[in-house]
Amino acid sequence: MQRANRTRYIVVFVFMTIFAVTITIQYGEIMLSSEPRAAGRSAPTVERGPILDRNGKILAIQTELNTLTAWTPDVEHPDETARLLSEVLETDRRKLYEQLTGGAGYVVLERGLSPTQSEQIDQLRAERRIPGIHLRGESGRSYPAGKTAAAALGYVGIDNVGLSGVEYAYDEVLSPRHNGVNGETRYGNQLFLTLDLNIQSVVDKIVSETHEREQAGSVVMLAMDAKSGELLAYSKSPSFDPNNFAEYSAVQRQNAPISRIYEPGSVFKVFSIAAIMELGGISERDRFHTSGGYRPENASFTIRDLGDYGTIDTEGIIRYSSNVGAAYASETVDSESFYHMLQMFGFGDKTGIEFAGEERGLLRRPEVWSARTKQTVAIGQEIGVTAMQVLRAATALANRGVVLQPRIVHKIVGPDGTVMRESRRSPQRQVLSPETARRMLAYMQSSTQSGGTAWRIRVDGIDIAAKTGTAEVFDARIGAYSEDAYIASTLAMFPAHDPEVILYTVIEEPRGETVFGGRIAAPPIREAAEFIIPYLGIRTDRDTIRRHTGRVAVSHPNLPEFDEELPDLTGLPKRSLLPLFESDRIEVVLEGTGWVVRQDPPPGAEMYDGLRLHLELE
Repeated sequence: MQRANRTRYIVVFVFMTIFAVTITIQYGEIMLSSEPRAAGRSAPTVERGPILDRNGKILAIQTELNTLTAWTPDVEHPDETARLLSEVLETDRRKLYEQLTGGAGYVVLERGLSPTQSEQIDQLRAERRIPGIHLRGESGRSYPAGKTAAAALGYVGIDNVGLSGVEYAYDEVLSPRHNGVNGETRYGNQLFLTLDLNIQSVVDKIVSETHEREQAGSVVMLAMDAKSGELLAYSKSPSFDPNNFAEYSAVQRQNAPISRIYEPGSVFKVFSIAAIMELGGISERDRFHTSGGYRPENASFTIRDLGDYGTIDTEGIIRYSSNVGAAYASETVDSESFYHMLQMFGFGDKTGIEFAGEERGLLRRPEVWSARTKQTVAIGQEIGVTAMQVLRAATALANRGVVLQPRIVHKIVGPDGTVMRESRRSPQRQVLSPETARRMLAYMQSSTQSGGTAWRIRVDGIDIAAKTGTAEVFDARIGAYSEDAYIASTLAMFPAHDPEVILYTVIEEPRGETVFGGRIAAPPIREAAEFIIPYLGIRTDRDTIRRHTGRVAVSHPNLPEFDEELPDLTGLPKRSLLPLFESDRIEVVLEGTGWVVRQDPPPGAEMYDGLRLHLELE
């Protein structure tokens, strides 16, 4: 037994000796070798590619920014050091003092210093006023436009990895993971968005002002090219600055247009009524008696309008936003068919926009509907949507019944300028007939006329199709709809007969003077439209249009008569002066080319045979 134990000890001792010798030899080779053996297995440096708008304006770019650090044992006067640094960084002096005296040794004080801050700290270090303070260069992400399009762009973390928005969704496109040689720099691809920075900036300003004016919980506004499905603006408030994203709350950083689910209210009527018309339940000739409200036999609920609209036609349901008319219209189709049509519009499913974290919304199956669900869904309640879903559904009205895939990425371009991928118009399915889509646009246009709910959206010289909405907010705490929380919204398309642009805004829980969509959501849409229409060159009735054959006849000025006085030849082209060289009465001297700017003798001088006329041309 003792011999066996001794043998095991010897085997273990020999193995450990061999292991130690091997490690020592390898360590010696590494220390003495002029070529590091591990170099070929290290990852290369990757410079993250830029993000640009559709016109090539920079929205996000890689930069070299300094990080401010401290080695606390070398900090001689922490109070004075904290004071000097707080003035440069414009931050809390007390917090810096606590960092410098916390006994941690190596401390990171601030990341992503601006060039100006770095210069100021370098100056303090050169003057030996802040011993123990150092600057360390690091790659960082810079967003030159600040909060502009922040929800779409997202942000990157300390390690330059995308954490939100297109920065996250296209992380490996912007910063590809390659094998390579240590120290080698690889360049990421360029990401061109469909956004237009000029439109985005204007929309962001409108959204921010609306948020403040209406004392709202949040505001969203989206702008889309109606024919391609490309987003032109993607805005929300409250927002954040991706340069300093950690300073903002999760609500401020939320990508609300794709993740916030809400009941849309009366804006939804354009889809529910279009669906019912497409199913053959109603036509433009039908009439609905709305006085007294809607209450089915033996029902315990009543649906009412804000006013008494009397007997209205199908157009009147949209023009006056009649809940009663929409409820009566929903009776003409079965629940399963109605549900299927709403699915065809894309409700209850993700749009497929290029973002992570998109929600499906809420569209319950008919078998769990209550006695009033179909009518309530028809007026835009008991259904949950995202702003992006509403925008996608609206493309069916603008494209003769065809739903388009919404897009925010225009193209991906490699570091060498090669276009790697370019997105194109992507029709998803035919939802409506062209005739139903045309009628719905006409109904929406009528709502912008006198008496309609969207009359505040009118822009001189152009017809706009629009629908406003005001939805109650369900309060889960009490299990009922809130008495003071609402969602105001407006959907608009222009020109109404053949839309080129779709605009949609949602104001959540406004606390201003009123809560109605027609009053507080329509004016911001009008303001955005007033900028976009001339900016994109969309024709209006105010434009002066002149027709021309394209043929232009150019005439040359005639040479004046030479009688008793010299005529004024100023402004005549050289070609018109050629007949003078055939005259026997005068001698002509030309200087320069172009048109006559000076003559000697001057105009009005006496004309006589043998006169020498000097003409200067430019």
